[in-house]
Amino acid sequence: MPQHTAPPMEGLMDLLHEVRQFSRDLQQSARRAAPACGPNTYRETLHSLVHRRMQDDDPHGRIVCYASAAELGVPVDLPAEQCRQAMSGGLGFGLRVLFWAAHRRMIATRSVRNWAGLALQPAHPATLNHPASATTRAAGPETP
Repeated sequence: MPQHTAPPMEGLMDLLHEVRQFSRDLQQSARRAAPACGPNTYRETLHSLVHRRMQDDDPHGRIVCYASAAELGVPVDLPAEQCRQAMSGGLGFGLRVLFWAAHRRMIATRSVRNWAGLALQPAHPATLNHPASATTRAAGPETP
């Protein structure tokens, strides 16, 4: 007997809720870490938390974190390998759609290269093992 699978769009709502909860958790952690030091410290702490999660999480968690960063206006530059993995669809339809939505949102805010005094930084420094970010290379088609 064939198994019933949920339509792809149902999974998108679950991912959206996951991103929103992730954003709330990040904001709450940043507020606790920088309670009375002013708005700049809060923004720096939020940026640092996003950067740390981008380094430590699995591919699913990185895309959720990237989408959360886009939602919160925190600049993040992804390494080429992470972009390639997300664009290939290897992580599933829902994560691919989430990545593209977040990536377009992040690109739309590129004109503001400095967020509260914080320069745009890659999630991983560019090294021989981590090529330069995909967003600094020649732009390809933006549609999945």
